[in-house]
Amino acid sequence: MKKYLLFPLVCVLPLLALEEGELNWDEQGPSVQEYNSYLQQALRDQNWWAVIDYADIISYNFPTSPFAQDMAFMMGEAYFNLGQLELSNECFSSYLNHNTSPRHFEKAIEYKFNIAEQFKSGVKKPLFGSHKLPKIVPAKEDAVQIYDEVITTLPHSEFAAQSLIGKAKIQAELEDYKPSLETLDLLIRRFPKHDLAAAAYLEKILVYLMQSQGQNLDPDLLDLAEVNLRKFRIAFPREPRIAAAEKSISEMQEIFAQNLLDTGRFFEKTKKIPASIIYYNKVIVKYPNTEAAAAARSKLEGFQASGKY
Repeated sequence: MKKYLLFPLVCVLPLLALEEGELNWDEQGPSVQEYNSYLQQALRDQNWWAVIDYADIISYNFPTSPFAQDMAFMMGEAYFNLGQLELSNECFSSYLNHNTSPRHFEKAIEYKFNIAEQFKSGVKKPLFGSHKLPKIVPAKEDAVQIYDEVITTLPHSEFAAQSLIGKAKIQAELEDYKPSLETLDLLIRRFPKHDLAAAAYLEKILVYLMQSQGQNLDPDLLDLAEVNLRKFRIAFPREPRIAAAEKSISEMQEIFAQNLLDTGRFFEKTKKIPASIIYYNKVIVKYPNTEAAAAARSKLEGFQASGKY
């Protein structure tokens, strides 16, 4: 009686129909060695859909074979090369979760990290996870989840350091400012001498700057940013990125100074000159090197000339 092979979901997609005559099996069907030979040829030809097909067959029909242990990895690699990143990630997760000692452990983690990096850079997922539908679904949150897997699995590796900075940037982009700062602090604590620790100090100041550009100014933000800058200088005294950090601090000072200046202008417009003078002086005292301070000085000089001050 002829043996029929069943092709279920392995990782994520049903097995694509193989072209007629491609397998050339007999009534008993090819052996696992023959399927593996077909798979290896598909790898050499970079025929990634065929790799997925043969890996699926081996996984389902020969689950106890030594060949079956690496099939989820093979499928993940094939999907990665096809640009099907969501499916690739699912296969690598399956490979890592169902093998006690996966032979390609570090390579699978590297693939997952690279998938997260692509999602961070703006690569999108297809609708409903189908490779036949357009890729229009944002995948930033997926990137954060994958970064977390990498950080947990290899906590002191280069991939973990890269994942921490990538995760923090996405969190800031999504306006999750507090979690972003916590992620950056973890990076600094875990990798204090790493080049990415210096990047984290700068990134923290950029997060504070982003918060300062919101509608509600928190007066503590500038203080926190300045404390972070002092720590940055102590940890990396010759770091050229300190200049960029100082520039961002100056931008923050300008924002806070402008806020005081606008308040002074409001009181001036409403004919409350004494109150406006108080705020113009505050700008000059607290943020003397800002453009807002120059504008405040001009206002006070005008008051003096008109006898209002």
